[in-house]
Amino acid sequence: MRITVVVLYREKALKSLNKKLNSVLPVLVAVAFAISSKAAFAEDALVHPSASHPNATPGAPVPVKVSTPGGFGHKEGLEFAKTPEYKQEFDKAIESAKVHCVNFIKANPNTLNKAIISDLDETLLDNRPYFQDVKKDFTWADFEKWVFKAKAPNLPATAEFLKWARDQGFAIIFLTGRPENMRVVTTANLIKNKIAYDGLFMRGDTDKRPASKFKAEVRKKIESMGFKIVVNIGDQDSDLAGGFALAGEKLPNKLYFVQ
Repeated sequence: MRITVVVLYREKALKSLNKKLNSVLPVLVAVAFAISSKAAFAEDALVHPSASHPNATPGAPVPVKVSTPGGFGHKEGLEFAKTPEYKQEFDKAIESAKVHCVNFIKANPNTLNKAIISDLDETLLDNRPYFQDVKKDFTWADFEKWVFKAKAPNLPATAEFLKWARDQGFAIIFLTGRPENMRVVTTANLIKNKIAYDGLFMRGDTDKRPASKFKAEVRKKIESMGFKIVVNIGDQDSDLAGGFALAGEKLPNKLYFVQ
């Protein structure tokens, strides 16, 4: 009887440990990758592809300028997402990102520290089910409830591109405006969606900086770790503003605007 109790206790403990490891493993992988990638990178060996977005600039800051456009909102965004224009813009940006990656690999075949920076919401994770359900414009309180369900589906084109890029040797690093208190549920959502990645950078819980400033500073930090950001992709101008990427790709989104 004693042996049976010990075995059952051990199995329960191992399951608990495995659950905890699953929640922190992506972070540990990102740290290990960053530490191993601090080798010097010769800037003059690079071929800089032309950026698709004016705020994409290799290894240097540019003025952060994000103006508020019109035509954004719950109804406008859902209707726009049903149009051919939305799909064309999305597919064009993804294809352009892939071309940048292919050109970089051809010009720099032995580079080990190449990376893709990707936003999450409306770039990889599709929150339209939330907007369709609540039937009102974006509020953070309502959105937070949705995020903690960890059930946002993938946007297939982005998911396929990121999988392809990782297979080509690119580190996939997510940079999101979601706060740290959403790390566990965000990781759970990504695991559920079978997304493989190498880093997840999130906003501090008390960080009130504009997204454009916060994200540019994080990309600068990522470059300082030794990564070369080949493509930065997101659905907001603020995802791309501030430089520190060879190319920037803007995906369409009219559900909301982030400064």
